[in-house]
Amino acid sequence: MVSDSNRLVAKRYQLVRELGRGGMGVVWEGRDTLLNRQIAVKEVLLPEGMSRADQERLLMRTAREARMAARLSHPSVVAIYDVVEEDGRPWIIMELVRHPSVEEVVATSGALPVRQAADVGRQVLSALKAAHEVGILHRDVKPSNILLTDDGRAVLTDFGIAQSEGDASLTATGMVTGSPSFLAPERVRAAESGPASDLWSLGATLYATLVGRSPFERGDPMATLNALLSEEPDYRRIPPIMHPPLKGLLRKEAHERVDAEEADRLLAAVVAAKQPSNDRHEIEPRRRRRGSRGRTLVAAVAAVVVAVTGAGVAIFKFSDAAEGTPRITQQAATSPLPSVLPSAVSPSVTATPTPTVTRTRAAAVVRAWRSRDGWSIMRPVGWRGARKEAYTEWTRRDRAAHLGVEAVYAQIDPNQVARDSQESLRQNAPDLRVLRRKIVAHQGTKAVEQEFTYTAGAAGAAPWSTQGTRYREVQRVVAIGQTAYILSWTVTEARWRSDQRLMRQVISSFTVAT
Repeated sequence: MVSDSNRLVAKRYQLVRELGRGGMGVVWEGRDTLLNRQIAVKEVLLPEGMSRADQERLLMRTAREARMAARLSHPSVVAIYDVVEEDGRPWIIMELVRHPSVEEVVATSGALPVRQAADVGRQVLSALKAAHEVGILHRDVKPSNILLTDDGRAVLTDFGIAQSEGDASLTATGMVTGSPSFLAPERVRAAESGPASDLWSLGATLYATLVGRSPFERGDPMATLNALLSEEPDYRRIPPIMHPPLKGLLRKEAHERVDAEEADRLLAAVVAAKQPSNDRHEIEPRRRRRGSRGRTLVAAVAAVVVAVTGAGVAIFKFSDAAEGTPRITQQAATSPLPSVLPSAVSPSVTATPTPTVTRTRAAAVVRAWRSRDGWSIMRPVGWRGARKEAYTEWTRRDRAAHLGVEAVYAQIDPNQVARDSQESLRQNAPDLRVLRRKIVAHQGTKAVEQEFTYTAGAAGAAPWSTQGTRYREVQRVVAIGQTAYILSWTVTEARWRSDQRLMRQVISSFTVAT
């Protein structure tokens, strides 16, 4: 195995630096000294313990399929320039694409907006169709093998040469290869596989772009395979608009799966879905991720309402002192505001050209905000807001506090939703400490409320949070009809005592229209 840079492979391709390493390969940044261009070089490694005969078969197959893949010319396929043999194994010379993978984007920025995910799916599907037409199977479609360029191009890597790159993989007699989380059931059962197997992997990959992991990932290869063979995906956190393509691609029997044409039609319908009338303008969003919960935070916007159509994100900003705008204020010694604002009854408000806010711990300013999905909440005035599919959030200007409302679709147990949410947060906050968890009353409905503290880290942290700062968060899970709602209030430990009254007022005000 090569361990140093500047080595020449086949007396032509210079290895510059290592870009990535997996169980059966190392990818290098390289330079073609003959054509003087940058390239990527994949060094194929052989699994330990493999017999000599199996090694020879693997090497022959890799070289053969790489040469087949080199015939593909498609904008969503990383181009293969050459295949050479040195040290008794093949080296794949490829196009160098300097862009993050879908896996990296989701891990650092949060779940992809639904329409972007569907568009990525269509591009990858187009690449797969082109390959299948010439008899090439990918066999390892997964988020880490799809790159996203700045102009929205999705590029599928390791085409035709997938050999368990990255995390846990399978290697056994017969060489069943691929990442367990994204393998099609027929491949696990050693049944005959074909283009439908790649479509299954695409479905699992699209699921991961929206949730952060494969629908069958269980942390252990064998547990993952068992779930893949015997369990159905959990669609509770998948926006309903994406259910048809995912359910069509993730049917366990290959002959029941939608074909490439039908999958493309279903994904095209998601991309073309009509946007609400206030979702028209474009602005670059910044996304965050907390485990599988994709959330959006946006920089200051000049208008009252700004929207994102391509990314499916609606952005809104509310002024602290909008001239002539009614304000709802909480007085120091009065009862909390009603959680429901009847259309025929107006709450006590103050509407003046230059409203005055008393800056004391006893006074807090809130305003009713109604979601187009039928729920409402008294959100703090002056906090910046953003909406992304099933998640809505507001952030204090100094980033010391954050409010979120997440909709989880399906009639489910709020206790389980609370546990799942806690585990998702723990993935990015290993020092998370649970302070309490109990059943509470929320407007006549039983809800689950939990409180915990954690320290914000660098990887996967929210854009509004500060690395190394200790935060306290309260979550209340309310199940109403077919939807569970996760209400989260996060503040720095320094603000915890001063913000408790405001927190209680805001969370208790959450109401769903029936």
